[in-house]
Amino acid sequence: MMTDKLLWRGDCMEFMPRLPTNSIPLTLTDIPYDGVNRKSNGLRTIDKDIADVVTFDIPKFLDEVWRVTNGTIIVFCGANQLSEIYTYFLGKKKYGSVRQLIWQKSNPSPMNGENIYLNSVENAIWFKKRGGTFNARCKGSVFRHPTGSSKLHPTEKNHALLTELILDNSNEGDVVFDPCMGSGSTGVCALGLGRKFVGVELHETYFETAKKRFFQKTLDNSFS
Repeated sequence: MMTDKLLWRGDCMEFMPRLPTNSIPLTLTDIPYDGVNRKSNGLRTIDKDIADVVTFDIPKFLDEVWRVTNGTIIVFCGANQLSEIYTYFLGKKKYGSVRQLIWQKSNPSPMNGENIYLNSVENAIWFKKRGGTFNARCKGSVFRHPTGSSKLHPTEKNHALLTELILDNSNEGDVVFDPCMGSGSTGVCALGLGRKFVGVELHETYFETAKKRFFQKTLDNSFS
């Protein structure tokens, strides 16, 4: 029987095969991409040559996420990844429903704003398997929240956004899984809402940040 919190530092592609099939009611994650940094003033800088390029095989990643999840999958992603991820889940439509979600930011980063339109939205693909939880009847797919402000991670999501998604797509006591948890914001929100949480993070700095935020016993490379 698992505790309410479980963290694992390492490659999510090595961790996920340890999870039983159809054991996760909600997977909520933000696919990582290289080239994003944050200056001391809080503004992001992006290496355009490598931004939005994932560091792992997307189809293999999605195959494992699909296998372990018995309810709903939400994957935030870069613009260059959106079509591939949507197409993947469109191919699964006989098993449920797929939608594109949009996070409209009320305070987008002013990076390069003098020369181009501000990037004021982020995209996510939502897939609910038949029988999955959905607590938001007749709700639109655009979520309006400001950007995260804690600066613990360059792509940290707004806690109100994560809270809304968790409440919409899970019930109290459910397990929320984030295979690319960064500094642990999804877990912080999930636990605050009475859910359980399983999180995986490859990078040591962000993993240690998540550990401090959870004040918890961490399971390091020993999940079974």
